[in-house]
Amino acid sequence: MTDRPPYLIAALVAVIVLIGYILTLAPSVTFWDAGEFIATAKILGIPHPPGTPLFVMMGHVWGMLVPFGEFAWRTNLLSAVCGAAGAGLWFLVAYEALGGLVVRPGGRQGAVIRYGGAVSAAIVAAFGFTMWQNSNETEVYAIAVLTVAAVTWLALRWRAHRDTPAGPKMLLLALYLGGVSIGNHLLALLVGPALVTFLLVTLWRERHPDPAESRREWAEAAVVAGTWTLLIGAGLGNAGLLFLGGLLFGGALVLAVRAGATRFAVIALGLAAVGVTTYLFLFIRSGQQPYINEADPSTFRSLLAVIRREQYGFRSPLDDPTELHGPENPGRSLTLVGLQLLNYLQYFDWQWAKGVATTIGAFPLRTLVTLLFLSLGLRGMLAQREADRGSWWLLFTLFLTTGFGLVAYMNFEPGFSIGYQQYPDSTDHEVRERDYFFIASFLVWGVWAGMGLAALVRRLMLALGPRAWAGTVLFALAVLPFALNFTAASRKHGADARLAGDFAYNLLNSVPPYGVLFTFGDNDTFPLWWAQEVQGIRRDVTVVCLALAQTDWYMRQLRDNPARPFEPATAPAIWRQYPAGPVPDWRLHSMSNEDIANALPQYLPQDVTLRFGTHEVTLAQNTVLSPNDFLTIRVIQENLGRRPLAWGLAAAGKVYQLDHLIVQQGLGMRLLPEPPDTTSGRYDLRRMLSAPLDLPVTDSLIFGTYRYADLLARGARGLESTAASTAATLGIPFTQMAYAYLGQGDTAAAIRYLEPATRLSNNPAIKQMLDDLKTGR
Repeated sequence: MTDRPPYLIAALVAVIVLIGYILTLAPSVTFWDAGEFIATAKILGIPHPPGTPLFVMMGHVWGMLVPFGEFAWRTNLLSAVCGAAGAGLWFLVAYEALGGLVVRPGGRQGAVIRYGGAVSAAIVAAFGFTMWQNSNETEVYAIAVLTVAAVTWLALRWRAHRDTPAGPKMLLLALYLGGVSIGNHLLALLVGPALVTFLLVTLWRERHPDPAESRREWAEAAVVAGTWTLLIGAGLGNAGLLFLGGLLFGGALVLAVRAGATRFAVIALGLAAVGVTTYLFLFIRSGQQPYINEADPSTFRSLLAVIRREQYGFRSPLDDPTELHGPENPGRSLTLVGLQLLNYLQYFDWQWAKGVATTIGAFPLRTLVTLLFLSLGLRGMLAQREADRGSWWLLFTLFLTTGFGLVAYMNFEPGFSIGYQQYPDSTDHEVRERDYFFIASFLVWGVWAGMGLAALVRRLMLALGPRAWAGTVLFALAVLPFALNFTAASRKHGADARLAGDFAYNLLNSVPPYGVLFTFGDNDTFPLWWAQEVQGIRRDVTVVCLALAQTDWYMRQLRDNPARPFEPATAPAIWRQYPAGPVPDWRLHSMSNEDIANALPQYLPQDVTLRFGTHEVTLAQNTVLSPNDFLTIRVIQENLGRRPLAWGLAAAGKVYQLDHLIVQQGLGMRLLPEPPDTTSGRYDLRRMLSAPLDLPVTDSLIFGTYRYADLLARGARGLESTAASTAATLGIPFTQMAYAYLGQGDTAAAIRYLEPATRLSNNPAIKQMLDDLKTGR
C-alpha cells in the first residue's frame, strides 16, 4: 500500500468523468440558487448567507480565464471540473484501500483487481444521480465534495509518509483545505470526524516503535482534532463550539510542546486561520455596495449574522421542524424521524438508476438496480474492512457523518414528495428535494460498490484460477449508473436546458420600461438576477423579491440602488414602441432606516386610511401587516403613475384593496393609475386570476415576445417538479386567451391558443377541452 500511486491513471479517470459531465452540462442558468451564484460570481456580489466568498471568487476568476461559452456555461463547467477532479481522487482512495485485497500483490491478476476496482469505484461514485446533477450546474457542492475527497486522500498519504517530513505536511494541507472550505460550504468540514478517527485508529493499531515519535504523532493528531473543532465553530459562528475547540486546542498545544511538535501546532492554527480569511471578502466587498449584496455584511455584527445564518431562524435537532423553535415546540416525534429516514432511503434509491421509470408488474425496476448496488456496497464495505481496516474507518465514519448523522442534525421537514398522509399541508414540507445535502454519503457508497465489484472478481479468480478472466466483465456493471442516470441527470437535453433563462426573459419583459416587478422567491427572482447582471436583459426593471423584502437590509438596498437605463435596442418590439422617458431619478421608496427598523410584523391597532395616487383605501383594525407589506405600500404610494408596477403570477395576491386597478398582461399583473376601461373590448372579464385580461398585450407577449425553451415542440411531460410548475405557469396566459375567445364564440382562435397550452401544461382538462373543440363536442 506504500507503492507510488498511479496519478496518471487517476488523471485519465478524471478526464473520462469530465467528458461525461460535459455531455450533460447545462448550457445556461438553472433553477434555485444557480442564478444567484452565477450573477454574484459575475459582479463579485454577495449571495445568500453564509455568503460563500470562496465560491464567488473562484467563479469570477474562472469565468475570466475560460475564453469561450456564455458565462453561465463557464461557471457550470467549473462544477464539472471539480466533480471530475474529485472522481480522480476517489480512484486513488479506492486503489489504496484495495492494496490488501489482491490475489497476488504485484501480479497481473492483482493489478486487474486493484485497477478495475478503483476505476469502478470512481465511475460509480461520479455518476450517481446527485453527484452528477451537482456537477453540471453552478452550485457549491462539487467544490465541497472535491475538498472532502482531497482531505480523504491526504489522510491516506499521511499514513504512507508517517516516518518522513512529508507526513505532517499532509495534515497541515488538510487543515488549510478545511479552513478555506468554510468560504464555500460547510459540507466539506464533515470530513473532519473521519480524518480524526482515521488518525486515532492508525496510531492505535500501527504504533510507532520509537516512544518519542509516537508521542509526537499523538500530539499532532490532538492538534488536528482541536483545530478542526475550531473550524466547525468558526464556520457555524457558534461560540460554544469555539470555546470547546479552544479548550481542545489548548490541551493539544500542551501535548505538542511536550512532544516537540510546537511548530506543527502553531503552523496548523495559522494555516486554518488563513483559510478562514476568505470571509474578509464579504466584509470588504459588501462595503462597496454591489448590486446584489445579501444580508449586507459590511459591519462586523452583520458579518457575524451572515456566518451564523441568523436570517433563517433557529431549529435544534430536538425540535419539531414544522413548528417554530421555542418552548411551545412539541419536539421531534418518532413519526418525523421515520419520515426523515424514509426520505434518505428515497434519495439513496435515486442514485443508481434515476432515469428508470418502468416497472415489472407493481415492482419498480429501479429498485432492482438499487438492491444490486446496495449489495455491492455492503460487499465492498466488508472487503475494505478485511483489506485495510484503517481506511475502512475513514470511509465508514465519513459515511455515517454525512448520511445518517446529517439526517439527525439537519432535522428537515418531511420531504417534498413524501409524508402527505401524515402532514397534508404542503407548508409543512421542504420546498424542494434535499438529496444534495447527503451527497458525500452517496459518494462513499459508490466507492464501496466499486470495491464490491473488485471483491467479486477476486473471488472468481481464487475459485477458478486463470479461467476466471471472464469474471472481469463484472466491472462493466460500474457503467450502469452512467447509462441509467443519463437522461435524468442531464441538464443539457430537453426543456430544462433553457427553461429557467427563458422564464426570466419572459417575466422581465412582461412589464414596460422602468417597471417595478414584484416577485415571490428563489425561482422567480434568482434567474432574473442572472438575466440582468450577466446577460444584460432589461436592467431597467427593478425586481422586488417579496420574500427578501421581509428583511431590513433588502429594504435599504432597494432604496439605495439607483434605477438603470432602458435599452431599446435589446428590448422586445412591444416595449420599443412606448416612449421610455428618462431614467427615474428618485429612489424606489423613501423609508428611513428608522422606518425600516420599525416595519415589524403587527396587527393594525386601528383603522388606517392610505392614499395611492387619486385613490383612498382603508385598512381595517387588526389587519395583519408584514415587513414586506410596509415596503410594498410605500413603493406603490411613491411610484403609482410614475413607474409601471406589476406582480409576477407567483407573487400576485395582496394588492391592498386596489383590485379595481389591476389588469393581467401575460405573466404580469399590472397596477394601473386609473381603472381600466372594461367596455372597450380590449379586456376579457372572466377574471380567472381576479383581474381583466389585456387581450392585445397578452397576445403580443405570448406569441411575439416570450420564449419557451423547446417545450412547444416536445411538451412538458417528464419534467422535474420545478420545471413542470414553471411550464404550467407559462401555459396560463394561453389558456386564458382560449377562454376569452371561446366566450366570444371564436372556436378557431380558442384552438389556436389551446394547442400551445397543452404542450406547456400537463393538466388533462386542457387537453380534453382541446379535443372537444376539435371534434365539435
